[in-house]
Amino acid sequence: MMWMAKRRRRRKLRHPILLTVVLSMILFSMVIIGIRLNQREKQEIYEGEERMYVSPFVYHSFDWSYLEMDGPFVSYEDENYYSVQGIDVSAHQKEIDWDQVYDQGIRFAMIRVGYRGYETGIIHKDKYFDRNMQEAKRLGIKTGVYFYSQAVNPDEAREEADFLLSQIRGYDIDLPVVFDMEEADTGENGRILALSREEKTECAVTFLHHVQSAGYPVMLYNSTNLFDELFVMDYLAEFEIWVAEYASQPHYPYMFSMWQYTSSAEIEGITGGMDMDIMFIPKED
Repeated sequence: MMWMAKRRRRRKLRHPILLTVVLSMILFSMVIIGIRLNQREKQEIYEGEERMYVSPFVYHSFDWSYLEMDGPFVSYEDENYYSVQGIDVSAHQKEIDWDQVYDQGIRFAMIRVGYRGYETGIIHKDKYFDRNMQEAKRLGIKTGVYFYSQAVNPDEAREEADFLLSQIRGYDIDLPVVFDMEEADTGENGRILALSREEKTECAVTFLHHVQSAGYPVMLYNSTNLFDELFVMDYLAEFEIWVAEYASQPHYPYMFSMWQYTSSAEIEGITGGMDMDIMFIPKED
């Protein structure tokens, strides 16, 4: 019994030591975990600081040394793409001699359906839309269409899309339907001048999705310099791009399908300066 009593006393004496050891081990483990978490947090912050912005757009692979110019006409061909010559037209060109246009090698046309007034907000049909469509179709010229938007909210953008869809019904549209929004230089009278980039982007997305839902391919038009100024481009990466840049070569870095390279070309059959475009066609494997 004395022996048992002595053992009990010894156990009682060892319990505080054992508890201290256990607590020390737990505390040590917590310190180690804390250090690791802190290191991980620092690493994530560091990587975040070093991480570069990744655009949702894909960079193009065009090599502009393959561009060729012949008077008002530009062409391009490499191992992956070749180009087709086209124009974009509206009532500004008035009555076009489409036979002469075709004879000069124009094989596609982007034709304005209509526009919204930048002061009144009223939607107008382009006076020459039907004639231009019919003449281009008669000659086998591929056609796409565009609408000049001055929508200030998604409801107006949808209204513009509905108007366009009503006008192209009955025509065989070969190429995309294009949303064209530009800020008119009219001071306080410009309808869209007060819109934020986010609001303009919402109008563009609404228009393009509405047309897309009707079964048409779509495209966004603007200049290299103004895309980022007018829109939050990350939200428009799903759409094809038509770039306007009047230079010896375009500087838009991401993939695009068409390039409007001048607005002052003179070609037979059209009075005054002309918008000229080339479309990049992928070669089949």
